[in-house]
Amino acid sequence: MTTSPLQPTPRKASPEQLEKLGEHAASLVKTGDRVGLGSGRAALAFVRALGRRVREENVGIIGVPTSVLTEQVAREAGIPLATLAQTDVLDIAIDGADEIDSHFNLIKGGGGNLAREKVVESIANRLIIVVGEEKIVQHLGTSFPIFIELIEFSLPVVIRRLQEMGASVTQRTNSDGTPFITDNGNPYLEARFHSPPSTGGSTLIPDPAALDRQLHNIPGIVETGLFIHMADEILIAYADGRIEHRK
Repeated sequence: MTTSPLQPTPRKASPEQLEKLGEHAASLVKTGDRVGLGSGRAALAFVRALGRRVREENVGIIGVPTSVLTEQVAREAGIPLATLAQTDVLDIAIDGADEIDSHFNLIKGGGGNLAREKVVESIANRLIIVVGEEKIVQHLGTSFPIFIELIEFSLPVVIRRLQEMGASVTQRTNSDGTPFITDNGNPYLEARFHSPPSTGGSTLIPDPAALDRQLHNIPGIVETGLFIHMADEILIAYADGRIEHRK
């Protein structure tokens, strides 16, 4: 998406905005709810705010975390936790996203937890996404690649298949240069899909659902960061202090 000088790219949400967003999201949880606890800055702000409600308002809930870090933060916040073996359905799940388009399709996985997030959120009756305004885009692929978790054995095969599809592919690494490994023990790729030069070479994704199906047909891919038709509602924090609730 081309940004004009009259419409500057929104600033990244501040810690204060995220705290307000987390408190708003936590207010939507009711006593008795089974809650999916997301990962990332906005989602962890929600987890901490929900923990305060548990401690101060005696709100009785059960949480299912989407990452090892989320589990740690939830335990520190005093949230009772359950596993997927103990919970077959969630009343509500609240998580962040890297990009959201007008159809509520998402790119997620910038934090490296996309597979666990998708599994947990697939059993939620209500998925609410919490983001700063900078995450709202006209088309997915505006700023972020597609994140892909895969098994180590398949790495060269998957990379070649993605390149044959026109993607530039990077394996995620840690700050010390070692391969990034997910909580599931898998490597992680970042893929940008380019349209032909004759059409401008854009990385925008015209049909996210079709691309997701193509990616899932590649043996070795565990999960993708395309979350299609999963989100029910969005909470958006704006720089002026507003929080918009879209359904």
